[in-house]
Amino acid sequence: MKICILTNAHQSKDVRLYYKISHSLAKIAQVYLLCPSGIQQKATNPYQIVVRGENSWSTLRHLYDAALKLKPDMVICVEPLTVGVGILLKKRLKCALLVDIHEFYAQAFSERFHFPFSYLMKALYRGGENYLNSFTDAAIGVSAEVLTAALPLKYDKPTLVLPNYPVRHVWDYDCDVPAELEVICETDFDLIYIGGLTRGRGIFHILQMASLLRNHYPGLKILLVGRFQNPEDEDEFNAQIISLNLQSLIYYQEWIPAEKVGILLKRCKVGLWTFDPRNRRMKRALPLKVLEYLAAGLPVLSTKSTLMKELIAKNEVGAICDYNPASMAKAARKLLEMPETDYEAMRQRALQLVDSRYNWEALEDSLVELIQAFIIS
Repeated sequence: MKICILTNAHQSKDVRLYYKISHSLAKIAQVYLLCPSGIQQKATNPYQIVVRGENSWSTLRHLYDAALKLKPDMVICVEPLTVGVGILLKKRLKCALLVDIHEFYAQAFSERFHFPFSYLMKALYRGGENYLNSFTDAAIGVSAEVLTAALPLKYDKPTLVLPNYPVRHVWDYDCDVPAELEVICETDFDLIYIGGLTRGRGIFHILQMASLLRNHYPGLKILLVGRFQNPEDEDEFNAQIISLNLQSLIYYQEWIPAEKVGILLKRCKVGLWTFDPRNRRMKRALPLKVLEYLAAGLPVLSTKSTLMKELIAKNEVGAICDYNPASMAKAARKLLEMPETDYEAMRQRALQLVDSRYNWEALEDSLVELIQAFIIS
């Protein structure tokens, strides 16, 4: 069996698409991950194929042409636009068509607009997404809520909830340290944040929290890893670093390859997941980064939400707080001032939680069974 995974936004070493789905399905099929960027690798299954395009729209044509040459028995699409490509391939090749839904695309799209246009754009996008997904033969999603939002009401095809859990022992490896990370990898950090650097993800709250903590921890070091989505936020970030006199506390590193993240996590003590709880999309999603913190044995400091109460507070693997700098600083002090024995016990609980429950291996069989059902039929 030959399977093509199509994406016009992710690169060829995307954690979910390559290290999880592709590697799992490579046990039962030839898997080709077709992407717009990254490393091309055609020697070993799963294969990585990079198609070039001027933008996400032109990439669609190249994805179609590359997949058509491979003549897959199954196509798995990731973004709504790639589902359109999958529909054309299904009609041409009579192949099975699946969709793997990662996020609330309609909600994310609507956030580009102001009220009341945001509601209109969300409805239009969701209508188009539902229509395209009605042509698929099965749907996979990171959560039941994501599937409900993206699929038509009367979708009667197989569905599978496949959370974005980390691979077991994901950080138990040694690898070369890139030259650009050498200085950071010689430093121990108290707090680390990995993710998009935006106002809605609390980047400025983190800076204000750092200012409050500085009086108690003169040697405090916070590592921020990610990219700014707009220049205005980056300019304000740099201005606040200076105005709050945080130059010696805040270390900033642009986004790095996923397989190198573990190098940095091993140098840190507490992971940060801060987000504005008014953002319903982020409030309802279980972020991979939080699970990756736990997989590295890092207690997590998170904004309070129902989901984080169940994961962090209930399992005693960190602290949750209100979305304001004072509450965040108080929670950070609680974790940083823990006795070494208590910290080590929390670290072990975090490792055990991922190893026993929140890992990709616990989900792999259900994915393989879904795909094998198409092979049999």
